Amino acid sequence: EPYRRQRQMCIRDRVKGAEGKNVIVSTILGKVVANEVVSSDNATIAAPAGIVVVSVDGESFKVVVK
Repeated sequence: EPYRRQRQMCIRDRVKGAEGKNVIVSTILGKVVANEVVSSDNATIAAPAGIVVVSVDGESFKVVVK
């Protein structure tokens, strides 16, 4: 598999009040790349460059990671 550079994604810009909630980041093919409970509204999660799906307590968003 080719080397893929990890980027950082800031949850603050996507979801207000995310503190203490479960966040799942997955690729558009469904592979989960992060599954964690964020400790603050200003959480940063490593994600692959491209389009990912971010789910916060069941609410999902498509996000472009550059």
